[in-house]
Amino acid sequence: MTDSNESSSMIDIQHVTCGLVPLMQTHLEGAEPDQEIVEFKIRQGIETELWNSFGTGRDWRLTEIRKDLFFDVARFERLEISELDPLGLMEF
Repeated sequence: MTDSNESSSMIDIQHVTCGLVPLMQTHLEGAEPDQEIVEFKIRQGIETELWNSFGTGRDWRLTEIRKDLFFDVARFERLEISELDPLGLMEF
């Protein structure tokens, strides 16, 4: 799922049941600087846990979790750090 305007990758972690959030954070932190979007294939039915696990204050934002046939897809987009609001407090 790559548009001409954005760099994207899909990482299959649907088999992971323990340590999912730290694994996702490791992949996000290791993403190339020009990569704007990272998507993860995840097991179905964990939407609430992921929404609760990824809050504010990071370089990436969880923007959607969509359903597919045998898995869900969690989409993260890289945030631009504002020099005027480096902590992202203006969002609240």
